[in-house]
Parts: sequence; C-alpha cells; structure tokens
Amino acid sequence: PATCAGCRRRGTPLCVRCHRGLVSPLNDRVMPGVRTALCAWEYEGAARHLILALKLRRRAWAAGPLVDACTSLIARRGLSGNVVTWVPGRSIDIRERGYDHAALLASGIAGRLGLPAVRLLGRIRESIDQTELGAGQRAANLAGVFESRACGEGVVLVDDLVTTGATASACARALKAAGVPRVELVAPCRKS
Repeated sequence: PATCAGCRRRGTPLCVRCHRGLVSPLNDRVMPGVRTALCAWEYEGAARHLILALKLRRRAWAAGPLVDACTSLIARRGLSGNVVTWVPGRSIDIRERGYDHAALLASGIAGRLGLPAVRLLGRIRESIDQTELGAGQRAANLAGVFESRACGEGVVLVDDLVTTGATASACARALKAAGVPRVELVAPCRKS
C-alpha cells in the first residue's frame, strides 16, 4: 500500500502514530457457545479504516496489521485451540471482493501460530447483510445459516468484527453440533 489506513501518510499500511492511537476494548464480550473471545481493537479510527479497506475496497494488504494485532493479543492472553477456522463470507461478497476476507485473516493467524487453517464452516443458506440489523434481528438472520464438518479439536474461530456476537454464537453452535469440544474467538475489532 502507498499510504497508512489511518492518516494516509505514505509508506506503511499502519503508521506508528496511528497504531498508538488504537484503543483496546475494556472488557471481553461474552457470547453463547464461545469459551473465550479476544478482540484487539475498538472499531474506530485506523482500525475501522483497515477493516473497511479489507472488506469493501479489496485491499488484501490491510490483513497484515489486523493479523499482527490478533497474534499479538493471542501471545499476551493465550488461546488453546489446535485448529484455526473462520466465519465464511457470503458468496455474493466473496465474488465481488475476489477473496474471503476472514479466510485471509485466519490463514495469516494460523501461519503465525503454527496451526493448520481448516475450512470447517459452510453456509447452508445465504443471509442478508447485517450492517443495519439490531441484536435480535442479527440472531434471527443467522439462525440455521452455518453447518460444520466434524473436528475433534478445540477451534480458534476468526472473524473480522464482533458487533453483537450473533455470528460467533451461530458458528459456535454449528461447530459444537459437529463435535468440536470448545470454540474460542479472535477478531481484530469489536464494535461497542
């Protein structure tokens, strides 16, 4: 990338000054079915710009600082999963973008942790975009959307952004139904 996602200064995807300005969530979010949920930054400022660049502007380079944030957080706080998987994107979004952004994050995180990145989750049916939905609407929108392959290992689930926790909980239900003993979540950002 030619410029910082935060200040547009040339040279790096996230400059030192913008990185220092990022805010960590004050507490962990509790989500049904998820043992531990780690989120590196609040969804604001440069962190928000990185997520939007990765998700909406087809800037795969934005994954780098997001992966760095997640792996640094895992190193400090710890997770016990043996396999990394991700929340699968909607087909329409993947086609438009050219890649599944959560798979890109999961691959980077898994590589840094020395764990396999395995696609365990799939979508049985499509859901609508959740951007404008409230907590109850999000949960209803995701009911029965995900299915999982069997995996007897603890799983680290990767998502880009945690808002209400409905997506992580829906994925955790599918993973547990397939025999996953524990689900832990890591995401670069959380929207409070």
